[in-house]
Amino acid sequence: MAGHTWRELDPSHPRYGEIFRTYLAHTDEKKQQQRLLHHIVDALPQREIFVDVGAGTGLFTAGLAEKFDRTVAVEPDPELRRELRTACPDAEVLPVPIAAAEPSGPADLVLCSHVLYYVPEAEWPGHVARMLSWLRPGGELVLVLQHPENACMAMVRHFGGPTRSLLAVLPYLDGAAGRRYRAERVRQPASVCVPDLATALDVCQLVVGPLEDSSSRAAVAGYLHTHCADPGGGFALSCDQEFLRIRREA
Repeated sequence: MAGHTWRELDPSHPRYGEIFRTYLAHTDEKKQQQRLLHHIVDALPQREIFVDVGAGTGLFTAGLAEKFDRTVAVEPDPELRRELRTACPDAEVLPVPIAAAEPSGPADLVLCSHVLYYVPEAEWPGHVARMLSWLRPGGELVLVLQHPENACMAMVRHFGGPTRSLLAVLPYLDGAAGRRYRAERVRQPASVCVPDLATALDVCQLVVGPLEDSSSRAAVAGYLHTHCADPGGGFALSCDQEFLRIRREA
């Protein structure tokens, strides 16, 4: 699109943390996600081991860890691990990528939230197979991404970026996994609402990448005014989450 070409905002970007905190301050995404995850956890037949794959800073991990006897956090990024160890001092931290992780003991819950964006889709089956291998009978793997039909992903498509869906995992489950697993896809509503254009442009960098020149900012501002203006003022976008719950049969 004229004025801006989609480019992912890398977590190493100097303003990534600041932008992400601004996003969190204006969305109910994490609150809604946590509510569904607590519902999932409460329904598990037992809660001995929780494995959080791509645990990041551990802020979200800590909210679930208290429900389990033991928590394992998989996080290869050394910068994030420093905060992770502070947020979850009792967790066993594995400083390796998914393909090299070997949690000790069978897991009751394996969570992989907003991590598969960083894995080529052709490698998803292998990564999912590895995470499923960690489950005990009755345990559950929960994969989370942005829902491909929400407003944030519509903006990504508009500016030429890719959108991914956990539907790509289902053929593997129907084939190689046979009848050992039961899958359920869930759409969890969420939204991001910001009071002004400056905040909206900041938050949108998580969606469309860095806005480093006036033409890029103008292109995204035009899209926001056309598609996301809130009649009550400010801007609003849906950021519904896509959950794929995969239960290993007992």
